[in-house]
Amino acid sequence: MSISPITFNPGQLYRRRDLHQQFGGQRQGGISTPVRAPFVLLITGDSGKRHGYRDEWTDDGLFLYTGEGQRGDMKFAGGNRAIRDHAQNGKTLQVFEQDKKDKRFLRYLGELEYVTHSLREAPDTDGDTRQAIVFQLRPVGTLAPDSAVVAAALDCEVTHTNRRGGGFGSVETNRKTERAAVEFVRRYYEEHGWAVTSVEAEKVGYDLRCEKQSEYEHVEVKGTQGDELCFIITAAEVRNAMIDRCHVTCVVTAALTPSPRMFVFSKDKFTSELQLEPIAFRVRLRT
Repeated sequence: MSISPITFNPGQLYRRRDLHQQFGGQRQGGISTPVRAPFVLLITGDSGKRHGYRDEWTDDGLFLYTGEGQRGDMKFAGGNRAIRDHAQNGKTLQVFEQDKKDKRFLRYLGELEYVTHSLREAPDTDGDTRQAIVFQLRPVGTLAPDSAVVAAALDCEVTHTNRRGGGFGSVETNRKTERAAVEFVRRYYEEHGWAVTSVEAEKVGYDLRCEKQSEYEHVEVKGTQGDELCFIITAAEVRNAMIDRCHVTCVVTAALTPSPRMFVFSKDKFTSELQLEPIAFRVRLRT
């Protein structure tokens, strides 16, 4: 099994044993610092909660990752120091989530970078209150997409009340619309000197990886049948659009007609020019 940082695919499962066999590093715990690899492995999951570890996302797209140390106040040693100093040590932070069904496997989430840290009171393994280190980490590129994708739940509403909008028709028509939109955007980028690679099959949260000299853009393509800019986007795609500094959303309206139009939204324009309206929610019991 050949694994390297540049071949980690967001959303893909890797056996933890295989990672350590190739790169080394601590086989237990949430922070592993393999000497033979240019990265630090960060592992998040439910199993850390019994030791007082609570990892979570903030509304502004930062990942709060609890440092290591099961008893007493956490110190800046070992893995904690490796996270804080990863940039100056020439290491990246590669983040994995422990699979809930089989904890031998890790699901790759993406690369993050250290921003800052804070201290907060949290229980240790014995239930005693201590000072825990909480790292604020920022995504470097695209994160793994959500497993659940929103279906075209508004089919009846859109087709009957707004026939010139997003156009949630048959599966086959939607597929043709999306394909036409992707090809339109691909041609546009190539005509403007970009090298374009399709990553649709990799499920990385966008459709086209575009490169021109030292510039990179991660392009998510949306296509509509009508001429109104109205489309469905998943929670994962919204998150990527807001936190991936290379992310670009390209919307092609009237994609199946002889006169399609393309609208381009950078990371900043996505939040300032587009209005998001919820159409579905994931429901869980309150804890």
